[in-house]
Amino acid sequence: MIEVDVEDPKALISFITEYVRAEPFRVHYILRIIPVHRVVDTKVEEIVKAVKELAAGIGPGETFRITIEARESPYTDKQLIDALADAVDRKVDLESPDKIVLLEIFGEYSGISVISPDEIVSIQKLKRAV
Repeated sequence: MIEVDVEDPKALISFITEYVRAEPFRVHYILRIIPVHRVVDTKVEEIVKAVKELAAGIGPGETFRITIEARESPYTDKQLIDALADAVDRKVDLESPDKIVLLEIFGEYSGISVISPDEIVSIQKLKRAV
């Protein structure tokens, strides 16, 4: 995991996507690139508070899905999903959501994003498509 602080994450994602498409054999040790909008302590109250704030980015007619990637989490996925689902007042679509509420837990810290599926860049998938 590498943390990079940038002004315009969407522009960086677009640049990297185009770069990998143009030069697929130059990128080696990166598997995925995922923007993280907020980092909080791994406490349900703090996670829910951040998700409520970020959920404003999910439009009234848009759907969402919750994805949890946890390493050393003090909570079960079910506990987290139950808490987060109550924090987002939008329709759920597990198959093809407009937005993903992504929770990445790394022990005592958690990264939270509310992103479109195309904002998660899989370098392997890009290379296969070339």
